[in-house]
Amino acid sequence: MITAIIYRREEKIYGFQISGHAGYAQEGEDIVCAAVSVLALNTTNAIEAFTQEPLQAEADMEDNGFLKVMIPSEGAADHDAQLLLRTLELGLSGIENEYKQYLTLIHKEV
Repeated sequence: MITAIIYRREEKIYGFQISGHAGYAQEGEDIVCAAVSVLALNTTNAIEAFTQEPLQAEADMEDNGFLKVMIPSEGAADHDAQLLLRTLELGLSGIENEYKQYLTLIHKEV
């Protein structure tokens, strides 16, 4: 199962963490893992490409399916970064609604 955590404080998203493997299908054919990976990596790349916000990231995508991305507190006010992070949250929520047994989305106050 994939666990996705959205870190927030006072309605602002400060980052996210993705860990685990869905187990929906065999490696290379798992549409749930692929969808979550694309959303997480695209969000990270888009924040780097389209905002001036520095990111703190840890990753081990191959073995553990782990990615954690945080924006320092002063960067969380950036409109574009928030829009991208909320888009990630929306996508993950949609996947969770369709594939409940393969993805758990948690909202955590920091």
